[in-house]
Order: sequence, then structure tokens, then C-alpha cells
Amino acid sequence: MKLTQEVIDDIRNSADIVDVIGHYIPLVKKGKGYSALCPFHDDHDPSLSISEDKQIYKCFVCGNGGNVFTFVSNFKKIPFPQAVSEVASIIGKPIDIDLAPKKVSRFQPYYDLLGAMISYCNYLLSASKLGEEAMTYLNNRGLEKEVIEYFNIGLDPDGNKIYEYLKNHGFKDEDMIKTGVCRMLQSGMADVFYNRIIFPIHDREGNPIAFTARDYKGFSSSKYINSSDNIIYTKGDHLYNYHRAFDAARKAGYVIVCEGVMDVIAFYRAGKENVVATLGTACTRNQIELLKSFGKKVVLSYDGDRAGQNANMKIGDMLLSEGLDVYCIDNRTELDPDEIINQYGKNALRDLEVKQISYIDFAMNFYKKIYNLENYDDRKKMTISMTSLIEKLKDEYDRENYLSQLYEITKIRKRVSKESPEIRYNKKTADISFSIDGLTKAEYLIIAQIAMSKKALDIYQRQLGCLLDENDQKLAMLIMDDYRRNEKCSLSRIYDECEDDAIKDLISSLALLETLPDSYDENSLMGAIDKVKLEIKRRKMADLKERISKVSDIDPARTAEYLMEYEKLIKELGGNNGKNQ
Repeated sequence: MKLTQEVIDDIRNSADIVDVIGHYIPLVKKGKGYSALCPFHDDHDPSLSISEDKQIYKCFVCGNGGNVFTFVSNFKKIPFPQAVSEVASIIGKPIDIDLAPKKVSRFQPYYDLLGAMISYCNYLLSASKLGEEAMTYLNNRGLEKEVIEYFNIGLDPDGNKIYEYLKNHGFKDEDMIKTGVCRMLQSGMADVFYNRIIFPIHDREGNPIAFTARDYKGFSSSKYINSSDNIIYTKGDHLYNYHRAFDAARKAGYVIVCEGVMDVIAFYRAGKENVVATLGTACTRNQIELLKSFGKKVVLSYDGDRAGQNANMKIGDMLLSEGLDVYCIDNRTELDPDEIINQYGKNALRDLEVKQISYIDFAMNFYKKIYNLENYDDRKKMTISMTSLIEKLKDEYDRENYLSQLYEITKIRKRVSKESPEIRYNKKTADISFSIDGLTKAEYLIIAQIAMSKKALDIYQRQLGCLLDENDQKLAMLIMDDYRRNEKCSLSRIYDECEDDAIKDLISSLALLETLPDSYDENSLMGAIDKVKLEIKRRKMADLKERISKVSDIDPARTAEYLMEYEKLIKELGGNNGKNQ
């Protein structure tokens, strides 16, 4: 049989997420839902929460979440159609799928374009005369054919060869510009990465999305140039090599994080596949969420120079604040992993990788180098800096031990609480609290209410009609669309049909947010709507104020018009910008 939408809906509606997840892992009743040790990271304190009412699960440590099909797909590492089939068998409705339709992403044309470019660039490097010089360069740096093929390395030569190839294979100029591989000049379309060796970047599913490109001829002052943010790529949302490293990192129990593509490749040459790169010394919120998906342990291996060691310090602090177990490779060579393997061989890098020290030990050594410990002010600075890190450790024994070490170094004591420091996550479960501002809470409440009740949706559409946060508004629109097609709204169904990861994450988080009401409450809804209306007026006032400042000296009539609107809003807000409301 074909896996139609009707079949998917029937199985989803017939399945109980508690029964299905309980088929694979033990569950414990907790409050209004259930909890379990999360199988998607190294979990010791139950962090997976399941809402039976919403039919959604979410882990607020590693971020894994979704509905019944998502869990089975992620747990068994199987495609969506197989997950549907497996759920059907568990609930006693087995299906025999002849041809499972694959959900096609709206970005597939761009993936196809980049995939074609990668294949052609790899051919130009590996099997054409144009690639001989670049291949010699890579071979001299220790990159043999197997490594080049594994990482899909290629060559974009001079002469706009990539544009010509893509154009001849039916790809549109517009799409080449959108994906950042070609640009329009006065002379016409031109390759962006010409005369460079290209290293493809993929998303977490393995779709090609961008490139980092190396000058191998010495023509440019910039050794590397990278794809600009574009329709399918935002640099801070991805980790280089994530899709290849995931299974290896889960198996090893940790992921190694380094700076660039050549560092990842160096570790691979040394036999380590559990390695990713941030493509720079900065690490974003979204990259941290990706790192969490590997498990609890993260090993930092930024370059051995001062910039790399600074990156270890900054990123380690961020990861420690997220409750992760952070280690650093004790690299005192002032070299990066690529330089180490090329100068001293694979064994040298393997030996260095084994030298993992805790992030706190690394920080202690780091501060001992940069502070003059003969000087009281520097010892005080080190004490303050180190104490702020030590206080983030969850284990009391570790905190006391490191504070004792710190005292031996600085001879300065700083008292800290013996209670385990609170770890604040960006969401909320039954026993992890977080603070959200009043406006965010109001918009979340509106979304929850309209998802539960069509009457709430009617009131929302009449009284408000839009939300201020972009993702909140997108989800509200999806809820409206679900009502148009179905008698009742199902967040689980919306989750299945949605391709936007940010919206999917919002759905799974809201489903487990226990401060939201379980049933329709008109008073709460109206209060939330009034809160959003108030903020809309405040923002409009701020906008009017800015407009007045721009035209007050040049357009008296327009200024008077804006002032009338401004004064009207002040009256509506009670004459004080709404501060008492």
C-alpha cells in the first residue's frame, strides 16, 4: 500500500505517545506527564519529558523533541516512512508499504545545484589536467585520494568553469546567486570561488549548503573565503562535518570541536571521526544546541596559539554554563592540529588527543600564564575569574577541590555557596524553570489557547490577528490553516507537516511548558491579548517618536500629524506610556 496522508493521520491519531515511547525506554509518571532518561544523549538525570495530552516529547538538555513518529525515527535511526510503519505495528495496525513517498524540501533545487557543483569540482580536482596543481598542493599537505573523496573536496578553477557547467545543466542564474556560488558582475555571471580548492559544508541531514574555499596559489591575501549567509545557509546555525561525525561521537561518548576544516581533516587522518568545526573561533547559541545533541561531553581543540586558547576559554565557559562536561586538549605546541600532523605525523596528533584535561584545569593554567601572580591585583583578578567558573560546576566535591587549588595559587579566598548552582535552560520542564518576559509568556498563552479551542481562535482573530514574534506568528498561522482543513487542531499533526526546525522546536517546547493552562480560559486569553496590544501601541509610539525627530525641522504638517497620533496613544496608555498597566 502507499503511505498516504490519510494513513499517516490515522496511525498518528490512533497511537499514544506514552505507549510507543514506553515500548523502547522506561517511563516514570511525573506531574501531568511522564519523564525518562533521554536516549539521545548521555543522560543521568531524567531530562526527557512527554506530554500525553499534546502527544509531544522534548528533551530540554540536548534539544531532541517531536511527536511519536519523530521519536521512533530518531531512536531507531530510520526514515520517516519506516517510523510510521513501526508505530503502526506497535499499536496493532500493521501496514505494508510498497512505495513510501518522500517529503521533498522546498530547498531541494538548491541542494541539487550545490550537489552538482560538488561532483563537478571533485572531478576537476581528481581527474582533469586543470586539477593537477591543486592535487599536488593537497598531496604535499598529506591529503590523499581517500581523504579527498570522503570530504568531497574539489576545485573551482579560473575561467568561470562552474557557472558554465551549471548553466549547461539547466540550473538558473538566479539560483546560483541565491546559493552564493556565482555573482553578477558588469561583464556578466562569474564564479565566486575561482582559483580555490573548495570544501563543501553540509547541514545536519547531509544536504550541501555552503563552501569554504582555500587559495592554493598565493594569489589572495585571504587564505580562506566562505559562503555568505544565503537562502539555505546561516553560518552560525551549522557545524562543519556534523552529519559525518554524529554516529562516531555518540559511539565514542564525546565530540571534539576545533576551528577549521583542515583541523577536522587532520583528526580524520589520525583516525578520529568524532570531530566538528565551528569555522572560526566564535560559537553561537545554535551551534551549542547542535553540540548538545552529541551527548554530555565536549572536548575543545582550538589552535595552540593565543587566539585558539582564548577560544577554548570563551567557548568552554559557554558550554559549562549549559551543564555540559567540558574538556580541552592540552595543546602547548602553539600549532593547530593540521600543522601537528604534517610536521610530526599521525601518532603525534593521536597522542595529543589523549591528553584531555578538564576545562577548569585548562582555565587554571591559562590564567596562570596571563596574570602576574606576584601582584595582588592580578591574583585577585584570577580568583574572581576562576571562582565564577568553578561556581558553575554541579558537583560540590569538584567545587571545593578546585577552590582549594585556587587558594594554593592565589592565597585569596572567595566564599561560594555549597549548594549546587542553578543551571538555567532556555525552556521549562517539570523541574527545570526558566524566566520568560511578560510579552513572550502572553504570546505563548495565546498560541496554546487557539490550539485548544476554535472559540479562542475566533476571539484572537477579531481582537488581535497577529503576534509580534516572527516564529510565534508563523505557528499561529499554521494553527489557523490546520483548523481550515480539520475539525480540531493537532500540534502533533502540524509538527509532522512543518519543515521549519525553529517552529518544530517551538511546538515541542510549548507542549511541555507546564505554566500554560490545560483548557480554554477566556479571561486568560483576553489578558494575554491585551498584553500584546499594549506592546504594539508602545512600539508604535517609539516609531512615531523616531519619525517626529526626522521630520520636525523639515515638514511641520507631517510633524503635527505624527504628534496627534502620539498624543492619542499616550491617552490610550493612561498618560504614562502604559507603565502602570
